[in-house]
Amino acid sequence: MSATPPPADHDTRDWTFVVDDGCDECGYVPHDPATTSARLLAVVPRWAAALQRPGVGERPAPGVWSPLEYACHARDLVRVLGERVGAVLALEGAPFASYDGEAEAVRQEFWASDPQVVARQIAEETERTVAVLDRVRGEAWERAGTRGDGAPFTIAGLSRYLLHDVEHHLHDVGA
Repeated sequence: MSATPPPADHDTRDWTFVVDDGCDECGYVPHDPATTSARLLAVVPRWAAALQRPGVGERPAPGVWSPLEYACHARDLVRVLGERVGAVLALEGAPFASYDGEAEAVRQEFWASDPQVVARQIAEETERTVAVLDRVRGEAWERAGTRGDGAPFTIAGLSRYLLHDVEHHLHDVGA
């Protein structure tokens, strides 16, 4: 997409329900957090394939991100949630800054990204996050950080939230 598109419709749902309840929309079932690394690594080639499809930068409907924009969002969440896990490993109760995916899409101009660069970045961010997750052992899965609204979020919960997000957005783009 060459021209600046209008912002996508802002998703106002609180997706944290998937941590415990799963997601009927994409079929995600809460998983054993210890399997997060392997499952994250498995989505890397799926994103790479989706980013090679013709029309990857075209929005399927007004207000809906293109597969390229979804991939950029997935890349960023892999990075952000990996950083959050690292912060909680370093400091129990670490605070999490608010993250607005739509604002980031506009700020970073997701629509103008190079799909091959994004595929490489997804792989790199996944490797970094997997390296952090692979340091989590035993009771550390229950260490928690604090969201901006004051709610605690455990490493196990962050792992489930992240995996759902990247798998759900593959579902969104039909990959």
